[in-house]
Amino acid sequence: MKTSGKRKRLMAYILTPLIFMIVGYAIAAYVFSPFIGVIYAAGDFIITRDVPDFSGLDFTDSLFDEDAADDGDGVVHISEVDFPLYGQHYAEIRNRRIGLEAPIYFGDSYEILRSGVGHSFLTDLPGFGGMTLLAGHNTTHFLPFQDIDIGDVVEIQTNYGHYEYEVSVVEIFHKDIAEEAFELGESEQEILIMYTCYPFDAIGLSPYRKFVFAEKISGPVVDMEWHAEPEPEPEEGG
Repeated sequence: MKTSGKRKRLMAYILTPLIFMIVGYAIAAYVFSPFIGVIYAAGDFIITRDVPDFSGLDFTDSLFDEDAADDGDGVVHISEVDFPLYGQHYAEIRNRRIGLEAPIYFGDSYEILRSGVGHSFLTDLPGFGGMTLLAGHNTTHFLPFQDIDIGDVVEIQTNYGHYEYEVSVVEIFHKDIAEEAFELGESEQEILIMYTCYPFDAIGLSPYRKFVFAEKISGPVVDMEWHAEPEPEPEEGG
């Protein structure tokens, strides 16, 4: 009887909480796995001299439609913006002088960076007046960054507008102090920050990142204000 009681207390105080803890960790790992991928992708790009084979991947989920974009510098209401889901292709990035042309996906996990340029979901979409952070592999989509220079114009095409950013700063940072790069990105106007591993001909892992900062020079502003519908005029004689 005493042995049976000890087993019950053991189950109540140790085994049961342990089981709940294991189940809780498993659920958390499943839910937050995309975000964990973002953290690793931002800090440790794997670079090689040879371009990896990405033919087996299938990123077909896209809401990008270039023909739907407004090329003006006016105002686009937030209701007209189709917000991308994690992993969706929502824009294109270009600079013809250096041969840059790639799809932009929302999120920057390893899987996304294999298929295109990744947009950190913690930063703003173009046109929202803040900071947009993009990452790409130096052996594929951001390989042209080896030739980028101050004064170059980077274009981003979305469904709701065509944006242009002029490069103002190009710097190399060690990954352990890469947060200092964001001090260069502090600006009162909209700014685009892009980065990739450096140098471009490195073999294996590299601790350095090439950062490119560009300030917005054209493109519609997204109006985030809620506009109430005007109340109808009262009928005469009512």
